Amino acid sequence: MSGFDDLSRIDGLGQSELDRLAARARTALEWRRTAEQQRAAGEHEGVRATVSGTGALVDLRIATSACADGGDALAARVGEAISRARAEVARHVVRSAEDAFGEDASEVRTVREQWEAGALHRPAVLHNGTDEGDRAPRRPPTPPPSGGGMW
Repeated sequence: MSGFDDLSRIDGLGQSELDRLAARARTALEWRRTAEQQRAAGEHEGVRATVSGTGALVDLRIATSACADGGDALAARVGEAISRARAEVARHVVRSAEDAFGEDASEVRTVREQWEAGALHRPAVLHNGTDEGDRAPRRPPTPPPSGGGMW
């Protein structure tokens, strides 16, 4: 049974403590909506990626010049632009959590840890074996971090 299923923990709480917990939950829900609406862009060698507050790609702009030296180079540029955008949105999301909960709050530590874990999973170029000269072994995509994080 998870901590959320064990309602016996709230049986002995007074009304003021229940009110404080309810206010904290409302703050968390409002912060989550705000965080998800965040946007940030990252640029790298002619590629501009924009991600949401959850790290999802929402826009991708590629200059023709970024395509000049082949698909693998372009894919690497896209991956780097996405990583830079995610790093920037992570700063925004953590800052918004600090504003909502206080700099030393456990919620801020959780948000920061989730983004740091997500940063370990950078976009990777997956080869499908259809391009001539494609000799790199195929690898499966890296799964997102467990725990429901921001990715």
